[in-house]
Amino acid sequence: MGLSHRQWTRLIAGTLFFTAANALWTWFSFGTAELLSWRGVLGIVVSSALFFLLSFWFTPPMKTSEHEAENKDEE
Repeated sequence: MGLSHRQWTRLIAGTLFFTAANALWTWFSFGTAELLSWRGVLGIVVSSALFFLLSFWFTPPMKTSEHEAENKDEE
């Protein structure tokens, strides 16, 4: 089973929020030169990709109504 449309939306929105927060933190902490350097951009991209993959991995799949009906019949 995959993720529902709502879970995908939340996962992508969470990743975008994490990316924006990480970029702002880098900008305020180290300045524009660090944010626009290859090291700063790479750091933001890699940490955002890790956040996305970990969030995807730990997100439980939604049960469809068919599976819930099957579980009720078994009980």
